[in-house]
Amino acid sequence: MIHIGSGLVADTPGFSSLEFMEMEAERLSYCFPEMHKHGEDCKFRACLHDKEPKCAVKEAVDSGEIPRYRYEHYMQFLEEIRDRKPRY
Repeated sequence: MIHIGSGLVADTPGFSSLEFMEMEAERLSYCFPEMHKHGEDCKFRACLHDKEPKCAVKEAVDSGEIPRYRYEHYMQFLEEIRDRKPRY
């Protein structure tokens, strides 16, 4: 696992599995610089770039500014974070 600040570089070739034990969904876009940059223009401050209206990240994907595969990887990681079991 590669750490940058409090986030992970998640979209790195050569890794067969990743764990998001401490990553919060709201912080995931920091691991995708192009999404984080566009995310500043989203209508909602806490936009997760999933189902929210007027999402600048989804607009950038649709226009080709962000490669669709990067967004798909982001969504896979977001789903893993949402599905993880709580640790006590």
